[in-house]
Amino acid sequence: MSRRRNLSPLQRERARANWLDTGPDRLKINRFNHAATLGTRATVAEVAQAVAQIAATQAANRARPVEPSMRGRELRELARQRADMMPQAVERITTQAAAEVAGLEDPERTIYHRERFFALLADVLAPLDARPFVDTLQDLGGIIARVSCAYWWRRQLTRAAIAKREAAGREASEVCAKRRQPYVTHDTVHRMLEQDERNRATLEGTELENADGQVFNLGELAAKSTANPAIRRGELMTRIKGCEAWADEAGWLGIFTTHTTPSRYHATKHNGRPNPNWEAAGRPTIKDGQQWLCKTWARARSALQRRGLGVFGFRVAEPHQDGTPHWHAMLWVEPSAAEREGIAGSMPGNACKAAALLRAYWLADSGDESGAAEHRFKAVALNPGGAAGYCAKYISKGIDGHGATLDEGHHDEEDGAKIVMEQGQLYEGATRVRFWARAHHIRQFQAIGQPPVTAWRELRRVEAAALQFAPEGLRLAWDATNKTAEGGADWGLYLTAQGGAASGRGYAYAVATEKREVVGRYETATQAKHVGVLDKAAGFVARSSRKEWKARGTWSPEQREQARARAFEWSACGASLPRTRVNNCTQDKGPTRPQAPRAVHCDGLRGVDRFAPWLREATGEHQTPPPHHHHEPI
Repeated sequence: MSRRRNLSPLQRERARANWLDTGPDRLKINRFNHAATLGTRATVAEVAQAVAQIAATQAANRARPVEPSMRGRELRELARQRADMMPQAVERITTQAAAEVAGLEDPERTIYHRERFFALLADVLAPLDARPFVDTLQDLGGIIARVSCAYWWRRQLTRAAIAKREAAGREASEVCAKRRQPYVTHDTVHRMLEQDERNRATLEGTELENADGQVFNLGELAAKSTANPAIRRGELMTRIKGCEAWADEAGWLGIFTTHTTPSRYHATKHNGRPNPNWEAAGRPTIKDGQQWLCKTWARARSALQRRGLGVFGFRVAEPHQDGTPHWHAMLWVEPSAAEREGIAGSMPGNACKAAALLRAYWLADSGDESGAAEHRFKAVALNPGGAAGYCAKYISKGIDGHGATLDEGHHDEEDGAKIVMEQGQLYEGATRVRFWARAHHIRQFQAIGQPPVTAWRELRRVEAAALQFAPEGLRLAWDATNKTAEGGADWGLYLTAQGGAASGRGYAYAVATEKREVVGRYETATQAKHVGVLDKAAGFVARSSRKEWKARGTWSPEQREQARARAFEWSACGASLPRTRVNNCTQDKGPTRPQAPRAVHCDGLRGVDRFAPWLREATGEHQTPPPHHHHEPI
């Protein structure tokens, strides 16, 4: 008889618990389960105690925190365990929430039950390294299906492992040029390179088919979309050039600005040593730095609107060598009436006013710390016709390093010092910048005060035949978005067709949507699907040439007929305006701004501080920035 058979049931149960303590192995657990049924010398109480011990060990294993070093198999196993434990947790949450609202009457009971369910579920998910759900009136069945799914948990745990690894790297001062790990750690670079390779293999191994029987490889389709870095960069440059052309024609004044965070958001100095201000501030994360930039910009933007200083343009988020974000923005400012008429006066131009106001907001927080006056906010005037060149480098650095960036390399400027990043296969700057944005969920490029690019992309899917009875304005917008024999797409003409820049929500054209039921992994939901472009004033909808795609071989004859019928029977009555949420921004009560004639530009942005008296009088709510003696463009 083998040694295993000589063990008592209690010994076998304890052995199972030991295996679970060091990491569960399903094959070994099943063997011990089988062995435990062979002996009968243990009492019922001893077996019950052993079973309770195993259950406690399993619960501890399932709830153990994610470690930064976890990868692959470990994360998959932990995700499976978390998914297995959630049905019981959801049942407990549901029972508790129902008990708390038992004395209430409908509809108050239903509303409060949802609130308590989401609150209790958040209390369970947060310690397990998963993001809590936000109540958006979605089906609770879909949420329960998600938290009970190992695939959903794997995404949550992978995200948590990367976040913890990056946090540990910043705490150890690993993320810096001195340690040859700029922007992100090597571990995160390896993770994401492996993930990109898995994604590429999945896309190339997946074939999609439409109702007409056309079959395409998903990798080929992705290469023709903005998922392709070259196409994404080309579209951004087209938009930047179009904005520049429109602004020059309308006489708007251009400025190029740099926005950085206070010292407390920087974990590491340029020499690789820890920053004591970061330690004293409680070690704020990279996401905290990005949120500070977003909040400061939101306040400054509202102040600009209250002063009647309309702006539009682009902003680019980039990392410093230690991963702390900073922004570059290319902005055009609406000229004043005096500037339109070329009248010289003592009042500063609108571009100078906008720069002074932005500077005041950026220095309102810790503006007296060392280096803040010189480096926290900078602005230079843009010459007409050369603005796109300022932004091209930053666009390329954040996507694929195309063009001059490859020769120049990546560098960081901190306290006036230039830090050059080492280049190479593992150190290629654009890849690390892209992975930095992905790891910390930071939006790299953001349009400001422009019509939505979604309508632009949808117009490119509209065929000429769909515009047979379209209004003239929609035809002009369509011409602007599509290449012709005379030239390529023109974002400037599209901007003109939409009503100009800085028009708030008053743009002329929007994406038309149609509500359809979509069967997903977790639920069947009603979603708004893009079907064309809507002319808001005329109520006319130009249908786009979209097709429905499914995995090859999954179409039924009935589904094919329904898809074809929908393509022919679709009409404007089935379309709706895009879904929008409440806009808390300062609203412009006046009409859409007209295009202005070419204006006389102000005298650059030299000595913005000389406009401090105007700024203090105009705002009445901000301190004058700390004085300094820098008289070059700032």
